[in-house]
Amino acid sequence: MKEIAKRSVVAGLAMSLAAMISGCATVNYSSHGALKNVTVEGSKDAVAGQMVAITTSGYYMLWTIPLASGDLRWDPAAGEIKGGTTFFRDQVGFQELQDALHKIAERRNCDLAEVYFTDSDCSYADVSYAGLIGALFGSSHMSVSAVLVPRTKVAK
Repeated sequence: MKEIAKRSVVAGLAMSLAAMISGCATVNYSSHGALKNVTVEGSKDAVAGQMVAITTSGYYMLWTIPLASGDLRWDPAAGEIKGGTTFFRDQVGFQELQDALHKIAERRNCDLAEVYFTDSDCSYADVSYAGLIGALFGSSHMSVSAVLVPRTKVAK
């Protein structure tokens, strides 16, 4: 029985360490000019500027208590999301991703087109004693991607 307790403690520590390390938020952009001569369907005469993708992950106990997640809060001084990891705060959600996406578009003076959200959840349950402890934890991974379309300047 002591061996099972040791394995359970090691499994719990490993999951906690994984949550602390990998619960981060990232923003990726396509290269400038990568979408040259690409027109965006549904946008009148709009030409694509760049692709942007925002990804975040979160880890939970009992699927409701946030342990760690990517930090999607906006940093007005830097003009970008804070990124990194935030503990005991849930930043994995459509609203948080949408807010970050709109702030990035506004900062770059762009409109958004072709917006796609993805969401996946994971459980760590298994048919073993360690799996029973794993059933207490879960993770959620969400992302949004969009085409940034530069706004045309209005003549005065």
